[in-house]
Amino acid sequence: MRKILRGHVININFLFTLCLGFAFSATHAQVSGTFTINSAAPTDVPGGGTNFQTFSAAAAYLSSGTIVGPVTFNVVALSGPYTEQVVLNNIAGTAANPIIFNCNGVTLTFLSTNTNSRAGFKLNNTDYVTIDNLVVKPKAASTNQYGCGFHLLNDADNNTIKNCQVLSKVVTSLPEASTGVVINGNDKNPRDPGPNNCDNNLITQNVFDGCGYGLFLASDYNVSNPVFMDGNRVTKNTISNFYYTGIELDNNSNAVIDGNKFTGGDNLGGTVGIDLEKQAHKVSVINNRFYDWIIDPLFGFSELYGIVVNAQGVAGQENLIANNAMYNWSSGDQGMQYGITATGATYANIYHNTISLDDQTEVGEETYGVSLQNVSNINFMNNVVSVSRKTVGVNYGIYTDNVSPVFASDHNVIYVAKAVAPGKAFFGNWANNFADNLAIWQTNSGNDFFSTAVNPVFANAAGGNLAPNTQSIDNMGLNVGIGSDINAIARSTKSPDPGCLEYTSAPCGGPFVGGAPIITPDSAFCQGPTVEMAVIGNTAGGGQTYTWQTSTAQSGTYTNISGALDYPYLKVTPTSSFYYRVAIACGATTYYSSPMKVLVSTPLTPGTYTINKALPTGGINYNSFTDAVAALQCGLNGSVVFSVVSGSGPYNEQVTIPVVSTASNRTITFSGNGEKLTFATNSTKTSVLKLDGADYITIDSLNIVPQGATNGFGFGILITNDADNNTIKRCVIDLNQTSPSTNYGGIIMNAKENDPTNDAAENYCDNNLIAYNTVNGGFHGITCATKSLVSAGPTSVGNTIRGNKLYDNSGYGIYTAGSGNMLIDSNDISHPTRTSFSNTFFAIIAKNVNLGLTITKNRIHNLFEKAPANTNQLTGIAIITVPGDAAQPNVVSNNLLYSYKGLGLQEGLYTLSSNYLKFYHNTVSLEDTAAFSVNETRGFGLYGPSSVGVEFKNNSIVVKRGGDRQKYAIYLDQNDSGLVANYNNYYMRSPLGYDTVGYMGTRIYKTLDSWLFTRKDSSSINIDPVYNDIAKGDLTPTKLLFENRGFGVGITTDQQNNNRDASKPDIGAIEFTICSPLTNPVVTVEDAQPNIIKFAWNRVINSTGYRVSRDNLNWAIPSSGAQGLSHTVTGLKSTDTVTLWVKALGTRVDCPDYTSIKGAKALTDGVFVPNTFTPNGDGHNDVFQVYSAVTKTVRWMVFNQWGEKVFESNDINGTWDGFYKGKPQPVGVYVYVVSGMLSNGTKVTKKGTFNLVR
Repeated sequence: MRKILRGHVININFLFTLCLGFAFSATHAQVSGTFTINSAAPTDVPGGGTNFQTFSAAAAYLSSGTIVGPVTFNVVALSGPYTEQVVLNNIAGTAANPIIFNCNGVTLTFLSTNTNSRAGFKLNNTDYVTIDNLVVKPKAASTNQYGCGFHLLNDADNNTIKNCQVLSKVVTSLPEASTGVVINGNDKNPRDPGPNNCDNNLITQNVFDGCGYGLFLASDYNVSNPVFMDGNRVTKNTISNFYYTGIELDNNSNAVIDGNKFTGGDNLGGTVGIDLEKQAHKVSVINNRFYDWIIDPLFGFSELYGIVVNAQGVAGQENLIANNAMYNWSSGDQGMQYGITATGATYANIYHNTISLDDQTEVGEETYGVSLQNVSNINFMNNVVSVSRKTVGVNYGIYTDNVSPVFASDHNVIYVAKAVAPGKAFFGNWANNFADNLAIWQTNSGNDFFSTAVNPVFANAAGGNLAPNTQSIDNMGLNVGIGSDINAIARSTKSPDPGCLEYTSAPCGGPFVGGAPIITPDSAFCQGPTVEMAVIGNTAGGGQTYTWQTSTAQSGTYTNISGALDYPYLKVTPTSSFYYRVAIACGATTYYSSPMKVLVSTPLTPGTYTINKALPTGGINYNSFTDAVAALQCGLNGSVVFSVVSGSGPYNEQVTIPVVSTASNRTITFSGNGEKLTFATNSTKTSVLKLDGADYITIDSLNIVPQGATNGFGFGILITNDADNNTIKRCVIDLNQTSPSTNYGGIIMNAKENDPTNDAAENYCDNNLIAYNTVNGGFHGITCATKSLVSAGPTSVGNTIRGNKLYDNSGYGIYTAGSGNMLIDSNDISHPTRTSFSNTFFAIIAKNVNLGLTITKNRIHNLFEKAPANTNQLTGIAIITVPGDAAQPNVVSNNLLYSYKGLGLQEGLYTLSSNYLKFYHNTVSLEDTAAFSVNETRGFGLYGPSSVGVEFKNNSIVVKRGGDRQKYAIYLDQNDSGLVANYNNYYMRSPLGYDTVGYMGTRIYKTLDSWLFTRKDSSSINIDPVYNDIAKGDLTPTKLLFENRGFGVGITTDQQNNNRDASKPDIGAIEFTICSPLTNPVVTVEDAQPNIIKFAWNRVINSTGYRVSRDNLNWAIPSSGAQGLSHTVTGLKSTDTVTLWVKALGTRVDCPDYTSIKGAKALTDGVFVPNTFTPNGDGHNDVFQVYSAVTKTVRWMVFNQWGEKVFESNDINGTWDGFYKGKPQPVGVYVYVVSGMLSNGTKVTKKGTFNLVR
């Protein structure tokens, strides 16, 4: 049963498939063959006929079947007109079987109000269709009517539209609605989004007249990562009387726009010939003509653009703009004209174009032969630009703005005629530097050294003959790979002509002028590079040749180094110094250019050189800093020193030290010896001395003086462009001390030459040392500013600013932004003489990203000293919006801030919206009691949202400032900032009161006790430190209660580099000792006689004097004086025992004393033996002897430590001088033995030891 059922199922499937096949065959015919389209005859296909009455019927037939062979539609001539819109949808099978419409000039017309159906002929996902010789006349004439000629979309590939005409009436409110050909990715506006995937289509030899746009090729408009349309070609079309743009291409690759003509008509106004937008890869715009653009002078404001290149390219697929011609344009009134313009474009080659904007019939506005703005990787070569148009505005040959260094322009002819007032004319503009002539342009831009500014004198520009008549430009081009000209004439591969035409000038002839060589980049350079050479000022003409020659002497024998050239251009790599000239041959006549020496230098040898302007450059001397720097460009074989000869200055020059091949073992030192270096700085040359990417340079002991205008620019030293490992030390920089300009600065580290605090661009300057310099005046003392975005992190790392004296800066003493591991150490910032201040002053300020920043041991004092009535703000150290990092906190420690003057807001330490910040051991003393301030005073202020990781410890804040405005020791503008504060001193004692210890949120805490309720500063104090001498800058506290009140936070030294107590350091910047440490005196018996004993003791360090006592109760001054080191007791009996205590006195009366253990001596036997003697020849205690007034006989001996007897005597008055056998005995312990009889008959024996000390 299961097998029978399976058989029934198989039969049913077979019958269904068979029926489906018959149905498919009935509705899908196999299509191929040749057909006609004739509106005068009915459609007879299918049915055995070959005619279609309409294009739409033919299209329906194509859609109904399968293409199995080529299909050709021959439209009967003179038939029609055909009023319809033709759509070919999804026609498959055409790759092997193309479809051809031979239209024989018939007319297709239509009126559409459907925004999704705009074209007369539409190819939707249809390939390999050729439409030949069709005239499309849309009827659209108003808004909401559409009249495009052809529309290709949705992967329509390999189609051809040729010999057709689109005769349109532009709808000015929506010019896209009347476009000749649209190739895009949607049914609506060409600019609507959508990938079109339409590739390898050919639009050729058509006429597009009266359209809003001639052709619009767009894919994925306004998409960041678009799908490109590829390989489309638009060639040999005529686009006339168009309103807006001839051809626009958006997101195209490998497109070719070749040999098209763009001519004028009544519709022209704001018109663009060809426009490349969005992105373009390897698009070629070549051999096109833009001519007869004549605008009615009554039109009003008009703009004419020949070629616009706004598209982004890519390396290796550069876009090409070549062999295009623009001429016979006229637009009056306010009309502006642009030949070729590019904005934001990248990777484009602009070669061999001819632009003639020379209308003399109308007076227009601005004219730009070429305009390049915000572009990079652009090559502009071999072009001819002529601008002589009448204007009331400005004419430019070439205009650039914000062009990247990756830009090359050369071998061009750029002619700008002199303008008639009120018009102006400039050869060019480079970054807002206007160039009246080619020479200025070359200096400003560093380009066009082999270009010329002569008038090309076109043969007939109005008639389209753009061949120059000027002989000197013949053959002056450089081979850039353009093999033919606009007329398909082959170009010279050696010396092509500039412009769109390859031509031959008139024959050469006399009188002959040899001219002079020009060499770029320079005629003096280091061994190795290739240079380019040409000749200027020579006579020229057809048939003339040029041969380069060299000689070792100016008037010596010259040798040919080139063959006969059509143009005197040569590239050469000199290996040694030579004179160069050109032999110019015209027929049988040979004449010569003047010679030019090319100086080839070698690396500088190690050693010391001098700079002395009294002597010429040569040997080991350089006449100027500039000459010395030039010598560095060939490199170094070791370290060199340039010593400026004392008394040889001043040197009036700007010095720029570029990248030199230095290293840690190849350094360069400029030893200034106090000589002056000065320069008249301005807005473009802002600095006297600039390190432009230079490394391992030391600038030592120079006096640098910028001489800018009062409101101008003037930096002493500028460090920029990745300059690393440099040292600026012991220099004096004198700036304007009265100018209000913010553009004066001492030492500037920044990426911008005209903005000392710019933090938007990276300077990448690392590990530089700025030490022990003096900056007088200006707005900025020292700055280090670089890109300081949080996401970027530090871009200037490891720099040190140490020991500098910054006097009378009016805006910032030290400014940093974007730094990593910067050290700002031991600088002195004050205002000793300046009387005029117009800005808030920040002594030290850090902004935005700073990681591992240390601000320590700086002295900020006497601010506004000579401007006590000034009401501007004074801030000592400010940390503003510095996010910080837990692993690399920023530390502000051991700084002294005191003696502010002025009446405005005063702040010692200030931070805003910053994290991971440590304020340790700072002293802030705002004590101008004489001032009647008109604003508040704050010792420490913390502002912004709750901070993370901010600590304020071991700081001393003293406020005694006068005036009736509020004064705060610590000011927090948030209710709870998260600040950790403790072990600080807050002392407030102003003459008029208004003292507040703390402020948090909106609450005032008048006293320290009330402030403690904030749960901060539980171990802080409120004590006047009573400085030792604040007038002389000595802020050492003298109050005993102030000592050792801090807590260890890891700061090991104080402001004066003294060691701190690790566990109980002192509060504030100075570690001090009121009671200096003492030791106990050690008392010895120095001398003893029967009735006299002399005691002595060691000197105790830090003691202010001594007192002695025989009972440890009653104290007296020693017999040797209050600071003496001995005391003699007299009037003793032989049996007396004498005891003595010595007390070392403390630093002050309230400091503890240190007392010795008692020293004692008994005289009971009447024999005294000293315990020490010092035979050192000083006349004091030089001999050892036994003392007694009651002995009858005596024998005494001395033994050394080895038991050897070294002395013996039977004389009670005998003495030992410390010698044995004529030699002095060594220091040590000796044994004595004394025996004898007293006068009363008592025998006595004494043994003991004594010390021999030298």
